[in-house]
Amino acid sequence: MTTPEMSEVPQAAPSVRDFSRGGSEVVRPIARDARARELRRAPYPALVGAVLQRASRLSVAAWDRALRDVKRVQESQLLALLDHAKDTEFGRAHGFAGIRSYEDYVKQVPVGDYDSFSPFIDRMRKGEQNLLVPEFVRWFGNSSGSSNHGKPKFLPITMRQVKQQQRAGTDTVMRYLDWSSDSGMFGGGFTLGLFPPTTMRPEGPVLITSNPALMSTQMPAIARPCYLPDDEVKRIASYEEKLEVVAKRYFDWNVAAVTGTTCWFTLLFDKVLAEAKRRGHPARCVADVWPNLRVLIGGGVSAAPYLPIIREMVGHDVTLVDTYNATEGGVYAASDFSGARGMLVLPHRGTFFEFVPVEEMPNPKTRVPLWAVERDRPYAIVPTTVSGLYAYTLGDIVRFPQTRPLRMEFMGRLSGCLSVTQELTTHVEIERAVEHALSAVPSRTVDFGAAADVGVAGTAKSRYALFVEFQEGAAPADLAAFTAAFDTGMCAENRVYREHRAGDVAILPPRVVVLQSGGSRAFLEEVTRGNVQGKFPRIIDDTKKQSLLKYAKGSP
Repeated sequence: MTTPEMSEVPQAAPSVRDFSRGGSEVVRPIARDARARELRRAPYPALVGAVLQRASRLSVAAWDRALRDVKRVQESQLLALLDHAKDTEFGRAHGFAGIRSYEDYVKQVPVGDYDSFSPFIDRMRKGEQNLLVPEFVRWFGNSSGSSNHGKPKFLPITMRQVKQQQRAGTDTVMRYLDWSSDSGMFGGGFTLGLFPPTTMRPEGPVLITSNPALMSTQMPAIARPCYLPDDEVKRIASYEEKLEVVAKRYFDWNVAAVTGTTCWFTLLFDKVLAEAKRRGHPARCVADVWPNLRVLIGGGVSAAPYLPIIREMVGHDVTLVDTYNATEGGVYAASDFSGARGMLVLPHRGTFFEFVPVEEMPNPKTRVPLWAVERDRPYAIVPTTVSGLYAYTLGDIVRFPQTRPLRMEFMGRLSGCLSVTQELTTHVEIERAVEHALSAVPSRTVDFGAAADVGVAGTAKSRYALFVEFQEGAAPADLAAFTAAFDTGMCAENRVYREHRAGDVAILPPRVVVLQSGGSRAFLEEVTRGNVQGKFPRIIDDTKKQSLLKYAKGSP
């Protein structure tokens, strides 16, 4: 990396608004004065940031045009994907060469899952070509999910997908630049990435990796001089060690943005503040160390539960940019800062989208293209990808709180609903019920998740058990009132829950289990073993519930 020059950073960072995933909540962090310090700047001059900010309107305009003409754009994406693969084994078997419309596609290509594609993928991992796509596929993303038969997933990632993900990532940043008029993010500022180690496991002719790790090695050349960390740090396998090294090595660098899984931002901030203390630097907040930090680009989990802690730890206004992405196809949607619920869909970046009403799964009868989705209806998302997955059941549940323009909201996993009486509660409903409780009984959480207590007190009835770690000094004054407010929120969010709670007919009042200080983090480390992609589960199964009980207040 080019050695950046040293210069003085201004006293105050720009003030911008922050939006949670798809929400209208605006973060209003505690204002603090940042001490003027000499920080190492990225090599690009301020002019570069100004040019990018002006160029951002072109990217935004192209995205907006695609959303206004989504049927034509999506059909064009589909036909291009099929034409590319028409001579492959899968393409010949399903008549890709004769498909001229979406209706033809539905007739020719059935909805599939990982197990239906795995015979092709297994052969591709041995180096075979012309199976799902014509080209040799070098990378396979080892997904954290599992197939129907318990086998791990190895999802193909082609170079064409890498290019599309780069474009979609650029779109996301450009929309932020256009909205904020922020020319300083790339004019002397560094972007710090928190991703898994970039080491890749050779398996015959291919490499097994994760999508975030792969993308961090495929950074466009123009972005590399202003992107951190360096390759040596990227390769560190222990995430705990990596965060400590990052805090020490880049303490005096002009960090303007941090990107990664949302729930890991506060862990980095803890390390930065600990490093400040070690150096004798009187930092009350992260802004006293990195005064120009202005953007957090996250994903993987809903941002809303983390905003109060981010607000306090950073110490000045930052924008939280949220994304919805998957190894199967890349970035599907991203923040647009309108304040409306959901994220703006990216219909023009290599993925063709279909949806199945969630009540029809796992035996779908209806397939709905992106241009025909209904507002607020839960769907299972079924993408067709540039890496050779066709009408593929991803396992995610989404809905569209708005259709003009199309705004997508991640609701949960088909395999991850909480259900004791067929209420099929999603993690979004859990989050909104908790948000209601936090508003009704003022308090702040570090993290939380819900489990089921089945057969309470020897009865046939069940209840929800909400595990919560409250921020120190910000626990509810009345835990019983908080619990009742959570119950009220659940009744508002889920019709079946409400009906089965009425008169305690089938679901009993919930209980709240308060976790020890640091309990949620200790549990997360235990179940994810430090995996940077690990998230505190909103829906907790019985095995994880038993592990989590060890961290309850009062436990030995």
